[in-house]
Amino acid sequence: KVCGVAPHRIMAVTFTNKAAKEIKGRLFSLVGQTVEAVTLGTFHSICAKILRIDGQPIGLDRNLVIYDADDQASIIKRAMQELNIDPKNFSPRNILSAISRAKSQLIEAADHRLHVHSYFDEVVNRVYLKYQDKLNENNGVDFDDLLLKTVQLFYKHPDVLEKYSSRYVHILIDEFQDTN
Repeated sequence: KVCGVAPHRIMAVTFTNKAAKEIKGRLFSLVGQTVEAVTLGTFHSICAKILRIDGQPIGLDRNLVIYDADDQASIIKRAMQELNIDPKNFSPRNILSAISRAKSQLIEAADHRLHVHSYFDEVVNRVYLKYQDKLNENNGVDFDDLLLKTVQLFYKHPDVLEKYSSRYVHILIDEFQDTN
């Protein structure tokens, strides 16, 4: 109200649903129903919304399925089984953590082979490829993909980036120091 910025031109992001709810409550007490026009949520929820609306150019359907931790573990175990990788030798949890780290560094499955420096990395590479294939077959993404694929979308399709960068004149990030 003070700066004359329309609420729909503001995005506010945070990391947890609890924090998003708290921010929304505080904003509601300041500006009332106007808060509904602000794009407010977690990094993951906002990225999911962007991908559902504009993810088609990178091969995502509007009805994408978001896999939770249990789903991810199940797919990793199945991928390892199909690749004849013994979970006693390589922990599915460690492999999933390595894949998550790669995704947070914006390393896609197809490019992960360039980052193989050990036998464990080679195993991770094979599982990552199979895991990602399984997600793609089911129009699925994991939480790391929500961020990775949004970045990919913006890099590969400047028109989509322009759509969002021209809409939002202010992006407010809660706990910015804790984000990657």
